[in-house]
Amino acid sequence: MLHDAVVAVGALVEAHPGLTWLVAFLVAAGESFVVVGALVPGTPILVAIGAAGGLGHVSLTGVVAAAVVGAVFGDGLSFWIGRRYRERLVRGWPFAQRPDLLARAEAFIHRYGVAAVAIARFTPGVRAVVPVAAGILRMRPPGFSTANIASALVWAPVHILPGALLGFLATLHLPDDLDEWALPAALLAGAALWLLWRRLPAGSLARFLRLPAEGGAGGLSRPPDPPPGS
Repeated sequence: MLHDAVVAVGALVEAHPGLTWLVAFLVAAGESFVVVGALVPGTPILVAIGAAGGLGHVSLTGVVAAAVVGAVFGDGLSFWIGRRYRERLVRGWPFAQRPDLLARAEAFIHRYGVAAVAIARFTPGVRAVVPVAAGILRMRPPGFSTANIASALVWAPVHILPGALLGFLATLHLPDDLDEWALPAALLAGAALWLLWRRLPAGSLARFLRLPAEGGAGGLSRPPDPPPGS
């Protein structure tokens, strides 16, 4: 299923390069959107889009900008949903059925504070839940927005530029009739990275960066309510 979805997007990029900006925006926003982001194979698709940019099929600057805007929009929308529909989310799908998802995201935020928003963008396991949890916990919007935008400015190039490099090298060092392999190769490499990244434990990036664990709840306007029944 993952292979079919990635191949379909790759074919769309090749056949309709003008839609690549829209694809980059939607993929970045989808990967950033509450819960759904856990199912979106954003890495292989964005790497493939980068390869198309490296081959000169699309504007590399344009697709990076579209991915940045999409990532900011997806996290921002999830945050707004968390603030606006706090009670319904806590008592409804999917958190009523999987309260551990929300509990893990809340613990992540209390551990790393506002920085959790930026770290989560690169962390499997909490990636698609931390933005909405930040809204539920009433994190202050200025702090959330700063972390959201700053991390998106890093996240988009990290996902797109490796593919762009692959595409660019293909045009320099391979015969002209072999540049058609750059996009499939980028898709394959991106899919492998995506699957590997999903296997990393939550918080591994934070531990690598040696971020402090105590006093990390800064940015929350008030402490969360205790869970029902406690």
